[in-house]
This record gives sequence, structure tokens and C-alpha cells, in this order.
Amino acid sequence: MQISVLCLFLLFFLNAFSQDDGSNKFEIDDIKIEFKGEKTFEENALTNLLASRDGDEFSMPIYLLDVERIKKFYFDNGFFDAVVDTALVYSVADKEVIEKFIVTQNERYRYFEINYKGLDSINAKVMGKIFSAPNVLISKGGFYSRDTINLEKMRILNELSNNGYATAQADNPLVLKYETNDPHLKNKVNITLTFNPKLLYEFGSTKINFKGHKRYNITENDVRRELTYSENQIYDKGQVVTSELNLAKISILESPRISIDRVDTAERKIYLAVSADIGNKYDFTPEVFGYYFQNQSYIGPGISFSDKYFFGGGRILTTTARFYFHSFSDNRLELVNNIYQPFLFGNRNTQGNWNIGIEYRLNPDLNATRVINSFGIGYDLPAYTYINRITSSWDIENTRYILKEEIKTSDSTSEKLDYNYFTSTIDLGLIHNSLNNIQFPFKGYFQSYEFEESGLIGSWISKLFNTQTISYFKFTNFNSFYQNLNKREVNVTSVLAGKVSSGIIIEYGDNTFNLLGQEVSSDRVPTEEKFVCGGSSSIRGWGARQLGIVANKEAGGNFIIENSIEHRIRPFLGSNNVLVRDVGFASFIDFGNVWSEIGKFKLNEIAIAAGAGIRYYTIIGAVRFDVGFKIYDPQPGPVGGSNWLFASGCNFRDKYNFQFGIGNTF
Repeated sequence: MQISVLCLFLLFFLNAFSQDDGSNKFEIDDIKIEFKGEKTFEENALTNLLASRDGDEFSMPIYLLDVERIKKFYFDNGFFDAVVDTALVYSVADKEVIEKFIVTQNERYRYFEINYKGLDSINAKVMGKIFSAPNVLISKGGFYSRDTINLEKMRILNELSNNGYATAQADNPLVLKYETNDPHLKNKVNITLTFNPKLLYEFGSTKINFKGHKRYNITENDVRRELTYSENQIYDKGQVVTSELNLAKISILESPRISIDRVDTAERKIYLAVSADIGNKYDFTPEVFGYYFQNQSYIGPGISFSDKYFFGGGRILTTTARFYFHSFSDNRLELVNNIYQPFLFGNRNTQGNWNIGIEYRLNPDLNATRVINSFGIGYDLPAYTYINRITSSWDIENTRYILKEEIKTSDSTSEKLDYNYFTSTIDLGLIHNSLNNIQFPFKGYFQSYEFEESGLIGSWISKLFNTQTISYFKFTNFNSFYQNLNKREVNVTSVLAGKVSSGIIIEYGDNTFNLLGQEVSSDRVPTEEKFVCGGSSSIRGWGARQLGIVANKEAGGNFIIENSIEHRIRPFLGSNNVLVRDVGFASFIDFGNVWSEIGKFKLNEIAIAAGAGIRYYTIIGAVRFDVGFKIYDPQPGPVGGSNWLFASGCNFRDKYNFQFGIGNTF
């Protein structure tokens, strides 16, 4: 580290003539990171490490500590010979200083030999899990990374603790750097990871301790059935964590914990204890909510009542009343009863839901009442399977539309429109989810395949009662992926995310219906089931339901393609300022459209949008604000003026949209 003679002279001058009134204090005007030679890390990755910030009072001790922070960062990422020089530029008149850090990173070191010691005593099955190729995080020839080495150490300790070695320990990694002119060994390091597995343990018995007064006749069996391990099974810490998560789903239990009661080294058994407080059985909760449905936002008040131990067994009854408001012509009142049943059919991996309710749409011209009865089942498969969750539902709906004003019929009489239809929809969903994080995923994939059929049962019911029905088949496929753009696995700040989705609706059978005494045949798939395009989670250059090669964009179509590529960054993730730490940004490209049917799909009708936005990550998800531009509009019309943005005749006022949403776009 070198400090210029001029800087030292200025510091001496300032100290020699300092005043008690603090007139010698300087404010940091700017912080600059300069690079000599190659640059591996971006400037913002380094400025996030610093304690100094623009506008702070300059402090020489903090400045020098920031130099050491940068050097440590490079050292921890394999740049053992990195040099960080300094320079200070003072403006005495403005009482400001510019901090400069000049980085010469030099060569990055790679792994030459990687040694694992102390694992000879463990069985072959566990050894196979530890050294399975996809799991190993460090390999010969890879760049040195202190964080990755620590992650590798923790990975092996977790594997040991999940396979009976509950008290396994590890020494600090040993790093040996070569000092040689041998080209095969130059800029190389040897890594040694040493472990002490100790004894192989089994599960002993588990105690159940209810804290406080035992109320509502809660039984130990309600707790024990959520434990995924059994006595005399090889100890598995992962099963303990899973069991604790299962207990947390029993809403009447507050802060359930599983802890080690005692360790018997003679019998090689670990005895556990479950502790939980029993909360209130009943809950009465008012709410103000935001709801996003079919690319449209609704807000409103609601109130709910919950029975958290409905007829025992962890069953939950929730009764909710809500008022949804989108506009004066689109709002609705809803009353729903929901029963959630964990441990359905005696299987802890199966959950059930039963919803029954009524919805009343408040429209100036139309009264619409919908009665809903829905049964749903979810089944969780083991994590190692490709499809790791299966869902199924059976939705029974009866909807009645009554037009407030009478309509004149062909025989010059007046009659009120009174349309009553019944639908029975069966749904099957297959889900693959390997995402590593819900709030800010940076690794893994999410894929879903949804099959929906309506008409098999509905057509039979319509023959018995005076109702109409609709027959169709619907398939939706959604895929998303996430790629870490940082060179580390912790505090990831830069992610490339992608979405590929499509859907198709095919009508079949006799879909004619009776309207005012006349038989009508047309596209009658319910609007709620159709695909719509445009909005904050769709093609963001267009407003909600404002894109589509369809007769009515608000109603949607039967075939859709939507794809997105999004770059997400959280540049202040390492900041000590809690207000800015959760601020993020995104830039994106969206392309797709919706068509009335698949046979009308054309490549030149795929719309393209691009833009950027700001994010604020909260416990309920990202609160986001985006602006999207219509790069290519297949239907510009007289308003947009041109297909392409910036083309001749373009009306720029129609080429962008502001979007607001809660949660990641995908």
C-alpha cells in the first residue's frame, strides 16, 4: 500500500492547523475503484464491502481499514498476491475528499490437490453420498474460494449428521500455497479438509412436552404423527428439521421445537424431546388485502374467523368475507368456508382442502351469483424425484347471470336475460421445484404441468337439471430457471432468470346453449379460465388484458405463449443500512401473445417488450415497480402509429406502461 507524499503533506498540514470548531473535517465526495490490468469483480461488488459511504465524514483509520477489507476479499477469492494502492484527492475550498482504491489483482490461484482426511471409518454408502460427483463443490483445477471451501466442509458435516454421525466435527481447512517457478505448480494451492466422524448413532425415544396448560384435548398422537423418523432408525438431522417444519404447520402449536434430551454413548442413541406451547384455538382477524387475478389487481377489506383445531387432528376451519374492488364496474363480494386437513388418509405427505362459498358480483348492469364447491388434494413426493409434488382438485360451480334491464326478443316481446350454468372441473397438476430460495432464487428450476377438464360430469348434470354447461380441455405448462451470475454461493446479488410458458384450451362436444329461447353456439369458455396477456406479470409493455390477437382482449383467448428473460440485482445486499439493503433492480425482455385459437398463431404477431424496474424485498415478497416499452407491437393501430419503437410514425405516448406488483414476476 502506498500513499502519495502530497497526501501525507496535506494530512500533516490539516492536523497542524486544526481548529476546535471542527473546521478541519472533510466530507467524502466520491469513492472510486480503479483497476490495473484484469478486472474480475465489478466496482459495486467492492464498494459494498466498504464502511465509508458518500457524504460521510472522512476518517483515515476507516479508510485504511477499507483497504484491508478489499485485500481480504481478493485473498478469500484466490488472489493471494493482490495489491491495493490508495490515493486521496482533497478540495480544501469545498472541504471534500475523493477516496481512491487502485487494485492490481495479479494471478488467481487454483486447486492442485484436495485431500479429505478422517473419513476412512465411515461406511461405503455414506462415502458414496459425500463424494457423488454432482454434490462435490471443489475440484482440482478450480479457482480457490474461501466461501466455497467452507460450504464444502459444511456439506460434508451435514451429510455425516444426516447419516448417523450426529457429533461429527471438522478442523479448520488447511491451505498450502506453492512458492515455486515450476509452471505446473505456480499459482496453485493444496487443500486439506480433516473430519472426525466419531460414533454412529440411532434415534432413541422422543418425549412430548406441552408447555403451559394443556387445552382443547390435544393429544400426543397429533404431534407424533408429524415426526418423520422412528425409534432405532439411523440418526438423521435432516429428518429432525423436516419434523420440526411439519409441527410448525399445526397452527394451534406455537414455536414447536425438537431438541436433544440426552445422548447415550454406550447404546449409541440420541433421545429427543418435543416442546410446544398450545395457543388459542380461535382467531378473529380483520384484513386489508391486495389480490392479483388474471393480470388485474384488486384491493379491499376482509374479515376472517379461524378454528385451528376443528374436530381435532390439526384440522383448520377458516371462514372469510371479502370485498374485492377493481373499478366501479368490476367488483365482487365473497364469503368462503375453507377446511384444511393435514395428514389426509393417514399419510403425512398428503393434504386436503375443501372450499365452499358464494360470490356475488356487483355490476351496474348485471347480477351474477356464483356458488363454489371445491375439493383439493396435494401429495408431496421425495425430494430426489423429478416430479416432487402432485395436486388434484374437483371444482363444482353453479353460476347465474341476470341482466337488470329487459331485452327485446325477435317477436317484439321483452324478456330478462336469466342464464344459469353448471360446471364440473377436474384438475391435475405435476410440479418440479428445485429452487434454493423463495424470495430471491438464484439456482434451480421450477416446472409445472397442469391438465384441466370440464364437461364429462357437467354434461350429465345438465341433462338432469335446467342448466347449461361447457366442455373443454385445458393444458398449461410453466417453466422458470435461475442462474447465479456471481462467483460465490453466499450473498448473491446478481441473477439471470428466465420464464417459458404456454397454454391451450380445446373445446369439444356440443357447446350450444339456450339464450332467451334461442339456441346459440359460440366460444363459451368462462372468462376466468381463458388466457389473457399484458400486465405486471406478463408482457409488461402493455397494461393488464390489453394485448392479444382476439376479438375481446379483456376476455382473452384459447392459446398463449409468454416468455421472459430478466436480470435481477441487489447491489446493496451487504450494506449495514437496513433501509437500502433490500433495494433491488431488474431489467427485462418479455415476448409473447394470446390468440383466439392455436390455428391462428403467427410468428410476426409475437409482441416484444423491454424495460427496467425497482424492487424492495420484504418478508411477503418483492414489492416491484416496472416500466415496460413496446419494442414490437403487432397491432399498433392508429394510436401506436408503428409496429416498432422509434420507427417512422411512432406515437411514443402509446409505447410504454407502468406496472406495479407484489412478489417476483416469476
